[in-house]
Amino acid sequence: KKIGHISKLNDVSVLSESHVKDVNKNQENKPLNGKRSRKTRPLTTSTNNLVSNNITHRLALDCEMVGCGKDGAGNQLARVSIVNIYGDTVYDKIVLPRETVTDYRSLITGLNREIITTKGVPFKEVQGEVADMVKGKVVIGHDIKHDFDVLEFSHPKSMIRDTAKYKPFKALSKGNTPSLKKLCREILKTSVQEGAHDSIEDARGALQLYRMHRTSWERSIKKYRKKSQQTIDSQDKSEELEDSDDPV
Repeated sequence: KKIGHISKLNDVSVLSESHVKDVNKNQENKPLNGKRSRKTRPLTTSTNNLVSNNITHRLALDCEMVGCGKDGAGNQLARVSIVNIYGDTVYDKIVLPRETVTDYRSLITGLNREIITTKGVPFKEVQGEVADMVKGKVVIGHDIKHDFDVLEFSHPKSMIRDTAKYKPFKALSKGNTPSLKKLCREILKTSVQEGAHDSIEDARGALQLYRMHRTSWERSIKKYRKKSQQTIDSQDKSEELEDSDDPV
């Protein structure tokens, strides 16, 4: 979806309740083919420019980047969008790159020099606001490491849900990293990234994927953590036994 003018940057779309309910026990282990037994309503879009102040415990984040350096190979943050668990936009700002932009990547980002120079906010300001917003929150995204790289701060791994790393999703690409476009097409039966990317739309795409498989996803995390803790406990007991055999 092309961002033809800046007024689109703060459009608020809301996920219907049927989109945000967890799959039930009979559905959670179904193949990831996007087929669901219950009907779901499509996303509804508001034409106003309001940004919600409902900062939920789970947030979905996506960034747009412009190119810097030789051949525009380097990445500089140019836009950050965050939506809450219901799909409401809670943050969406254009960012002033700190280095000279050599490639605006307009066909991908939907951004250009005029938009960035007239609407851009200093990087440090955005970095601080986003860091404060996601602190202590579960952050959902697609290949989100790159987003945190350009934001220049980290987030606890245990608090990240990355749709590019989730094994059932990777299985669709034979173990390789699937694109968000592929996941949305094959699982959600929706289209994203047709033309220029929209970071709000991409954040919502990752959010929908997570919410559709939230129950089984969170269960697999708990199972992994329990197994890891059992391994640690077992190692601790072995070390205690070894210590008890040491000569005094």
